[in-house]
Amino acid sequence: MHYDDAAGTMLANRCFLYRYLWRAFAAEPDDALLDIVADAHTREECALLDGEDGEGARLQDALAEVAAANGLGQLRSVYTKLFIGPAKLPAPPWESVYATGEPLLFQESTLAVREAYRRAGYAAAGYPHEADDHLAVELDFMATLASDARAAYEAGDKGRSADLLSVQRDFLREHLLAWVGAFAERLADSAGAGAFYPRFAELAALVCARDAEVLEELLAAG
Repeated sequence: MHYDDAAGTMLANRCFLYRYLWRAFAAEPDDALLDIVADAHTREECALLDGEDGEGARLQDALAEVAAANGLGQLRSVYTKLFIGPAKLPAPPWESVYATGEPLLFQESTLAVREAYRRAGYAAAGYPHEADDHLAVELDFMATLASDARAAYEAGDKGRSADLLSVQRDFLREHLLAWVGAFAERLADSAGAGAFYPRFAELAALVCARDAEVLEELLAAG
């Protein structure tokens, strides 16, 4: 696989975006997350998805605006309401809910996700307390493999880099792309605190869709 500087930039961008999205959905927000949301560098990373006037930059601008207009306590309350409960969750963040059409966890699709992790040598940090197909866990998987692929590229291990990118391409096709768009649509109907998390969900769907194209470009360069 032959890489140039542009490919190196894409590899770094992938690492940042997946880690950013993972943090958004993994736990309640904190000051560190809001600092990243407000950082101009974050907008630059999002703009790499489709340009300065594209959807990535627009969504990041909206996130920064909403974060500035709402206190940390309010955003934490919204996170709890949307993703923890105790009331019924408007957009459950587990793949199995969208794969089966039922509000059930640890289904066949969850086992398929777990097997994908096992084959890649990845273990979900929350197992067994959190289902393997939680959005944050799937994003963490992509972030971890993106980082490993970048490290392999920088070390000159072309074969390992290509193998890791192939695993991520297949995981996107078989899992994240199969449900993250529907998740974003459902969350859009439950806007709270100025739609902070709905915008994050839209950004996740955009990143996954764009990354599928980026992975094809990187693998085709081999």
